[in-house]
Amino acid sequence: MRRLIVGNDRDGRSDVLTIDDLSTLPQLGFNVFARDLWITRETPVDLSSSLDPTIGVPMRHEPPDGGTIFRIVRMRPNAERQSAADVEAMHHAIQSVHVPSQEQLATAKHSSMHKTDTLNYFMVASGRVWMLTEGQDVLLEAGDVVVQNGGMHGWRNDGPNDCVLVGVLVDGRSPT
Repeated sequence: MRRLIVGNDRDGRSDVLTIDDLSTLPQLGFNVFARDLWITRETPVDLSSSLDPTIGVPMRHEPPDGGTIFRIVRMRPNAERQSAADVEAMHHAIQSVHVPSQEQLATAKHSSMHKTDTLNYFMVASGRVWMLTEGQDVLLEAGDVVVQNGGMHGWRNDGPNDCVLVGVLVDGRSPT
């Protein structure tokens, strides 16, 4: 997998400015690896710069106010529940707006359950993963897409292979 950044060169002609290897992603949490591919801070987006907005920026769970995040996530197979303390620590590390408490995680259907104030567009690029909600859970396969409109959700990869999920997270306002 690669990330290509296309923009205008010094003569104003479109060109490939950067090609990055995505075969190794930084570890985000237990059996989860992720990288932000692009971040915007406003809409409409200023297209005058092709500088990579992810360089030197720590990963945050939600996009900046009025912005978006384009992200890739690799989930290794593991049906085990992660400890509540580890999940809480991960959410603090990525500055989640809604950090699930250890009490919430103890009663949640899975330790990956969390809430965001975002509109998320997800596509399964490879593998399979369970998309979890407080109601129905659905086994997603390569090519499946999800529009996740805020609220509580989670992910579980029962294996046997890694799952690669690609998503765009859009800043939103929660009704509650």
